[in-house]
Amino acid sequence: MSRGRKQVKRPLKRKPNIVLVGFMGTGKTSVGRRLSSQLRMHCVDTDDIIEQESGRRINDIFAEDGEPAFRQLESEAVHKVSKMCNQVIATGGGVVLKEANMKKLKQNGVVFCLTATAEEIYRRIGHQTHRPLLQTPDALAKIRTMLAERHPYYAQADYMVKTTGCSFGEILAYIKKVFQHTVARNL
Repeated sequence: MSRGRKQVKRPLKRKPNIVLVGFMGTGKTSVGRRLSSQLRMHCVDTDDIIEQESGRRINDIFAEDGEPAFRQLESEAVHKVSKMCNQVIATGGGVVLKEANMKKLKQNGVVFCLTATAEEIYRRIGHQTHRPLLQTPDALAKIRTMLAERHPYYAQADYMVKTTGCSFGEILAYIKKVFQHTVARNL
């Protein structure tokens, strides 16, 4: 420090979150875990919070209480994680359906929407039985319909990230580059 000059302390800015939204099967949880490891940030998944706090599996909540009850628990989880900082937050596929959820997540986060084609999503998760919204005779048709319905909601993300045909390395490099540039620009 030089003499005669008063050092001005700037308040430390909270490090924002990386928020991953997108349809089920686009890789939010897998990408989130890898990102958090590489960036030395904590990783939190809203579905895990719901299961831990309710003491029930997502499938059971849907079966016993219905989708509206699940969406309420999801909003509560979003409220909780949106207050955190320096997190990689993986969300459920329908978190974007409530405008309030997106507003909260954007308050202290950069929102990336992971995307994939309907066919790729079906290839990745069509066989899984723990996806309550896909327990239908024609899961691929259901995926196409839901993607079309949710497209305007997903488009509210700060950045769109295509995952079809991309390696984890490519996806992670893109998100890290954009996030670091965004954080540096806002300092």
